[in-house]
Amino acid sequence: MGQERLMINFTPVISKLCGEGWSQVGESCLRINSSRESYDNARHYCKNLGGIIASLSTAKQVDFVLGELQKYQQQEKKLFPWVGLRKINVSYWGWEDNTPFTNTSLQWLPGEPNDSGFCAYLERAQVSGLRANPCNANTDGLICEKAVESRNARPCKTPCSLHATCENCTSQATECMWCGSTKRCVDSNAYVISFPYGQCLEWQTGDCVAQNCSGFRTCGQCLEQPDCGWCGDPTNTGKGQCVEGSYRGPMKNPPKHSQDMLLDTTLCPKERGYEWAFIQCPACQCNGHSTCVNGSVCEQCRNLTTGPHCETCMPGYHGDPTNGGKCQACKCNGHANVCQVLTGKCFCTTKGIKGDQCNLCDSENRYLGNPLRGTCYYNLLIDYQFTFSLLQEDDQYYTAINFMATPEQTNKNLDMSINASNNFNLNITWSVGSTAGTISGEEVPIVSKTNIKEHRDSFSCEKFSFRSNPNITFYVYVSNFSWPIKIQLKCRS
Repeated sequence: MGQERLMINFTPVISKLCGEGWSQVGESCLRINSSRESYDNARHYCKNLGGIIASLSTAKQVDFVLGELQKYQQQEKKLFPWVGLRKINVSYWGWEDNTPFTNTSLQWLPGEPNDSGFCAYLERAQVSGLRANPCNANTDGLICEKAVESRNARPCKTPCSLHATCENCTSQATECMWCGSTKRCVDSNAYVISFPYGQCLEWQTGDCVAQNCSGFRTCGQCLEQPDCGWCGDPTNTGKGQCVEGSYRGPMKNPPKHSQDMLLDTTLCPKERGYEWAFIQCPACQCNGHSTCVNGSVCEQCRNLTTGPHCETCMPGYHGDPTNGGKCQACKCNGHANVCQVLTGKCFCTTKGIKGDQCNLCDSENRYLGNPLRGTCYYNLLIDYQFTFSLLQEDDQYYTAINFMATPEQTNKNLDMSINASNNFNLNITWSVGSTAGTISGEEVPIVSKTNIKEHRDSFSCEKFSFRSNPNITFYVYVSNFSWPIKIQLKCRS
C-alpha cells in the first residue's frame, strides 16, 4: 500500500518519462517496493519491470531515496531496502550498472562489510548506513532503477548523399549503399534514380574493403584487384607492398587536369632488388618470416609464426603476421593456454572466470574470487542441488570449475555429494579466512582424488568447530575433465 501512496505525488511529467509507479530522479527512474525479498528475487522483480536494482551512484538519487524512506517511517513502516551493490571479489564492491562503489553519500556502518555478506542493503537511512548480508537472506524493501524513457522525436539521420566515405555510408545498415567506382553514397531505395544508365560498376552495403591498393597485405589479395600490383622486397620472403599499377609497372596519381595515371618505376626499383608482379605472385610467399626451399616451400617459420605461408601465430600467441606483422603472447593471467589468434581474447579454462584477459569473475552468476591473485568460485547455497551443463561450443575450453560452501548451521554437519558424466580430479580444502580466490589464503587440504566420477563426504561440525569458526568455508576444486560434461553437486546440513 505504501507504494500506492507514493504514486499520488507523481507529476504528469514523471509519469510520461518513467511510467506509472516510478519517479524521475536526474537521468534515471526510481521505484521503491516494500515487499520482503531476497536479493536474487529483488533482481528478478526489477528485471520484470525493465530495470535493475538501483545503483545509487549520485547524491541526488541518495537524497531522493532517504526522503522516501522517511515518508514510510512516518507511516510507521520501516524499510531496509536492497540496493544494487554487490561484492565482486574479496576486496571490491561494485554497483549493478558495473560502476565502482566510490559514492561518499552512502557509507558502510561500523564493522561492515562483514565476511558473510555479499549483497548490500540500506539499514540506517538517517546516516546513509549500509550493511552487508547474504544474498539469499530476506530484507524489507528494494529499490529499482531504469533509464528515463525519452518521448522526444528521434534525431534525423544524415542523408546518404552527405556521407563522403564508404565507412560512414554503410554505418546506417542497409539504408545506404556505397558505389566505389563513382565514390558516391546513395539511398538503397534510389539506386535506379541515382544511376539510370548503370554507371555504378560495384557497390557495398556492409564491410568496406580497402579503397586503394595499399590496404591489401598479401600478394594474393593484391593481384585480385584489377588496378593493383605487388612490389616484392629484396628479401624474397613474400614481404612487399601493394600499389597502384599495370603490367608495365607501378603507377602514380596524375597531375591536376589529367585523368591518366603515370608510370613510376622508382616506386619499385628493380636495380635495388625489388620485384614487380602484376599477373602472378612470386613463388616464395612466407610473409617475411622465412626463406624458401625448392623455390616455394617455407623452410622454417620464425617470429612465433606457423602455417604453410607463416601466415598465422603459433598457439599461445596472437596478432596478424601477414606481410611482416608481429605476434605477441596471449595475456591470460595464467587461466588460459590459447587465445583468439587475431584479437588476443583468451579462452579461459576455468568456468566462472571471464574477461578478454581472464581477469574477472562472473559475479552476476554467483562466482566470487580474484583471478588476478588466484581463482573464482561458484558460491553454493546449502540444501540445494546444482547442475552445471558444459555442453555448448563456448564451453569446450573449460577443464576446471571451483565451488565454495559455508555452513549455515553451527550444530549440524555439512554433507556434500558430487558426480559427473566424465572422469575428473577432485580436491577439497577448508579455511577460516576471507581470502577466497587468492593465493595468500591459508587452505588446509582434506580430499585429493584423481580420475573419479563421483564422491560423497560429510564434514563434522565438531571436528571443524563450526561454532567457534563462523567464517569457515569449504573449497571444492573440480579439474582435468574433458568437454562436454555435466556436473551435479549438492551441499546439505
